[in-house]
Amino acid sequence: MLSKLRKLSVFILCFCLLSSVLTGYTAQAEESAYQQAIITARIEIWKALSTGTASSATVAIMDEGKIVYSEGFGMRDREKSIPVDTNTQFNIGSISKMFTTTAILLLVDEGKVALDQPVTLYLPEFTMKDVRYKDITVRMLLNHSSGFPGSNYKDGFASVKKQNYVEETLALLAESTLKHQPGEISVYCNDGFTVAGLIIEKVSGMSYADFLEKRIFSKIDMKNSSCYFKDGNSNIALFYDNQKGKAYPAEYVNVLASGGIASTAEDLCQFLQVMYPDKMLKAATLEEFQKPQFAPKSIPAGLPLYQMGLGWDTISVDKFAQQKITVLIKAGGTLEFNSMLYVAPKEKLSVAVIFAGTADAAGVNDQIMQALLEGKGFVKKTELKKTLPLKVISIPEDILSYAGFYGASGEIAKVEFDQENNTLKSYSFKDGEFMPKGVFPYLEDGFFHLDDLSNITFAENYGTKFLMVQSNNSKAGSVNAEKIKEIDGMIEPSAFDDKIWLPRNLTVSDFGAFIAKTGRIKDLPGYIFFNNGSYTAYQLLDKNTAKMSLPYARDLFELKIIDNNGEQLLKAGNYLLSDSTKAGVLGPKDKITIAANGQNEWRLVDKDTVFKSEIPENSRIIVFSSELNSVYGSLNDGVKEVLISPNSYIVFIGNAGVTFEPEINQAP
Repeated sequence: MLSKLRKLSVFILCFCLLSSVLTGYTAQAEESAYQQAIITARIEIWKALSTGTASSATVAIMDEGKIVYSEGFGMRDREKSIPVDTNTQFNIGSISKMFTTTAILLLVDEGKVALDQPVTLYLPEFTMKDVRYKDITVRMLLNHSSGFPGSNYKDGFASVKKQNYVEETLALLAESTLKHQPGEISVYCNDGFTVAGLIIEKVSGMSYADFLEKRIFSKIDMKNSSCYFKDGNSNIALFYDNQKGKAYPAEYVNVLASGGIASTAEDLCQFLQVMYPDKMLKAATLEEFQKPQFAPKSIPAGLPLYQMGLGWDTISVDKFAQQKITVLIKAGGTLEFNSMLYVAPKEKLSVAVIFAGTADAAGVNDQIMQALLEGKGFVKKTELKKTLPLKVISIPEDILSYAGFYGASGEIAKVEFDQENNTLKSYSFKDGEFMPKGVFPYLEDGFFHLDDLSNITFAENYGTKFLMVQSNNSKAGSVNAEKIKEIDGMIEPSAFDDKIWLPRNLTVSDFGAFIAKTGRIKDLPGYIFFNNGSYTAYQLLDKNTAKMSLPYARDLFELKIIDNNGEQLLKAGNYLLSDSTKAGVLGPKDKITIAANGQNEWRLVDKDTVFKSEIPENSRIIVFSSELNSVYGSLNDGVKEVLISPNSYIVFIGNAGVTFEPEINQAP
């Protein structure tokens, strides 16, 4: 008996040793599968932090429902020397749209919402000046094809929560027209998701935040996700100005259903569980969630580079599709954060990266996912193929008709063809002139080559000519700009010509302060430009009104000069702006008092000046240079002396009756 027990003990010991060896081998194999992806993540993220494009970051990889790698980088609070950890919350921007979409689909599964029913069925109070609004369906809100002008940015990114943001957005839509027929073109649109968020509240009887917490976050263990930063949570990433080294105020994204969620990379990876069959959504709904949803006229020819889905930026990344892997992606950007989520549903892999800063989250995520797919053996390691350089050839005659002026979001361009050198010459509009931007050769593959990754091509459809950018070695492309239609230009643009416009309804908390310019485009009679950081073309409708003329452009609005108690103001979206010539010159003993209507007070500085002012409670001061760039803001910089150059502007923001008593001295 003892002998048998000894033999059994030896057998058990040998089995345990063998199991230990096998377990160790498996762990090493698993580690090897992720090793290059982890190395790639660390190298690329530290690159971003070292170059100053981000102040901190977080990254995570999930495989088969398990977080296999997660890490934080940089300091979330430099003054207290507190590093980012895997529980640190970052704003995720437009990745929030995926949770709005999921919430709508949960209501679809319950029979409470139908994707192809009109929005007015669920929101009878929703209305627009354009009667076609009645044709907008729930699906069109989620696939960006509603035809809405774009985004209500006023107070969208701020230092405090704005409780009536949704109501103000609905009021703006009520006085707006559509830029295209509902359901025809998918053009990125934030306001569609704001309206979708309101549908969720009306149908469910819960607040948007409560619905997400109870029906999504708690169901898939997203313990560090919330609308806005979690109340009372100090573990949040602050964004630091790279030049000044100072922390910006914590960012509250009031564009809530479109971009207002705070989360972690780990939690975003957990979102992959929504894509598991029978986890949250019914099979038919899940299938709908993962298929292309872009509207039929979204692209004039070929395959869209971004095949918009319900919420998704694209349901198939071209690079991975060529390797026979379906990867769905969603990007998110706010004024302080930049994020990216990649999901490969079939392989049950997800990768998330979030930066505090402007770093290229998409580029980093792209490299991590590639390394992960190679490490897991789903694809072969990519090798650079050596190819002979393509020759420059003659530009075909049929392309020459595409010369002319093109418009896009924040871009007015001129295209010329040089037949002697067989190149495309592009010019970008700035300060009333078209300035040279680039020269691109026409090569034997039939494209103008933009760079190593993409080409320029042209197409005509739907009565419009388009300048398109196409991915190399692919048929996938996107509309870069559309040709601006020539009109007679009989309307005199003097009300808009050569004007600087000063916003009069900026709030103390709004991060989006700006000065705008308008003027005629002399090469395009009948059009004016609006520039609040970039140039967009608008067609004059009458002497005081300019309409949206670029249905493929995002974030547009109508421009209208209105009478406001005897003062002529420019209405642009939800902003009211006055002619800068009405601003007085700041004198050495001036006291600035906010009028009873609460509108901002502006002053011009006409000489080199040293400026300083105490800031009354719930007030704010911003200084803009002669180039119209913000050079000082009390919200970020506190009270300090500022050297101001001639032809700068100062805006005083506060409640009615508040008085500022600035100290100004002539600069030495």
